Amino acid sequence: MLIMHDKVYIIAEIGINHEGDVEKCRRMIDLAAESGADAVKLQTIDADLNYVQGTQSYKVFKKAELTRNETTAMFQYAQDIGVDIFTTCGDFPTAKWVNELNPVAWKVSSGLLTHIPMVRYLASFGRHMLISTGMATIDEIDQAVSVVEEQGNDITIFQCTSLYPAPPESLNLASMTFLKERYGHKVGFSDHSIGDDAAFLSVAAGATTIEKHFTFDSHRQGFDHGISLEPSNFKEMVKKVKLAKEMLGVVDKTIVKDVFNKRDKTLRVIVTNQYIRKGEGFTLENISIKRPIDGNNGIIPANFSKVIDCIATRDIKMNTTIVDGDFMIDK
Repeated sequence: MLIMHDKVYIIAEIGINHEGDVEKCRRMIDLAAESGADAVKLQTIDADLNYVQGTQSYKVFKKAELTRNETTAMFQYAQDIGVDIFTTCGDFPTAKWVNELNPVAWKVSSGLLTHIPMVRYLASFGRHMLISTGMATIDEIDQAVSVVEEQGNDITIFQCTSLYPAPPESLNLASMTFLKERYGHKVGFSDHSIGDDAAFLSVAAGATTIEKHFTFDSHRQGFDHGISLEPSNFKEMVKKVKLAKEMLGVVDKTIVKDVFNKRDKTLRVIVTNQYIRKGEGFTLENISIKRPIDGNNGIIPANFSKVIDCIATRDIKMNTTIVDGDFMIDK
């Protein structure tokens, strides 16, 4: 099961940016971990079982395949260095052997969401399900979520825009509020935009998980390099996401300690305008509401009407804060 911390969970989407080079993949796992990623995600796709030969998708994924032994080694390596790892699978045989590697979750990509037999099969393994909604209608999301819920899996539903790159006006980060309210599950953001602004903002929109593509060289042609962050940029994104989470704070309206300590110096209280003798009544002329001398808490302004016409129980100097015991009701 995916470990969800009291923070935003950040996934470095390596996908097939290793281009079929297992040592490059290993180095990318290292750098993703060093950049602050909680998890790395691969795409373990058997091109012959997923794409028609001769198509562009077939050519790209065939070229970028890692063998079963190589994939096993990458899973073991990530687990050894303490990084969560999982992958996207599009066919039953591949998912069966990948499950033996103990992935921390399954990712249902936007292109697989309507493949209900596959969604059901992945859910049957009982792992956390990350469901991307980049090309889905509400009815299609309803069906996929329902299938997973039948298995009792934990679910995170991702807002995603299946454009590469996705322009700012297409991101619809506010959709995460809708998804959370409609389905009652955690929501995340799978980011295909350029840069890290959307990832930062998605935290305020409710994202508990962020997936961002990762590469050595974002200027490299092909694969997903163009929408990916290089290690230094990914590290900066992680810092910004953590800052966003820190700035959001808690849902309840609370007063932080340093602000609470300012109350005694700032909030108004009832103060004498002149010397008041014992037995003399409080009036609009001899008391008013002012910011107090440091540390001199007193009667709050909301009780001003209760103090008027009361009798002083002691002699009180000018500019003195009125406190409980300084007055009694005039009978």
